[in-house]
Amino acid sequence: MAETALGLGIYTFREAARFSRLRPQRVQRWFVPSSKRPSEPILTSDFDPIDGSQAISFLNLMDVFVFGQLREHGVSLKTLRRVYQRLRDDIGKPHPFAHQRLTTDGREVFLRVASREGQDELIEVLNRQRVMPEIIEPFLKQLDYDPATQLARRWRIADCVVLDPAISLGKPIVEAVGIKTDVLSSAYFANGKNAEKVAWWYNVTLADVQAAVAFEKDLAA
Repeated sequence: MAETALGLGIYTFREAARFSRLRPQRVQRWFVPSSKRPSEPILTSDFDPIDGSQAISFLNLMDVFVFGQLREHGVSLKTLRRVYQRLRDDIGKPHPFAHQRLTTDGREVFLRVASREGQDELIEVLNRQRVMPEIIEPFLKQLDYDPATQLARRWRIADCVVLDPAISLGKPIVEAVGIKTDVLSSAYFANGKNAEKVAWWYNVTLADVQAAVAFEKDLAA
């Protein structure tokens, strides 16, 4: 477990649910199974609980995001549980759903490998069948990866808005200026929706303010 959240990002289950467009109860259940439906947790937080409250890291959030996307594309919970463990074994690292080699066709989950000829191939995680990677991955393309670890290091969650665990504990920021979206959005509504005034106060562009407001409105919808 991590000793500090600095540089790792920190999110509540509710925040993770908002960013991944899932129900908070579903996200929590993946980490802390319900007492009414006891089972082994599917995901494990990088942080120990504090006073009974559980938070998760940026890489945990990436697992949640990809997990949720795969569920939306029809991959069963049973399959995902098996795939997650198999990927952890294959990659030899935690957070396999945050790994750059992950891909999917919406029905099966694959691990990208290099063939002897130097071309990318895909191995289906459960039965090891090889297929050619002619697969579109729109949601995975929102992620930037660390070249050293091949793990996600930044989520381009919306136009001009990113989640970067190295900045503001991973809260949503306007990428160009590094200011949290809720700060600019709150200032906008607190001042009669005067975007020009907020932009002048924070020394940012009008587009920065508009991006923050649009993102926060979309989250609240």
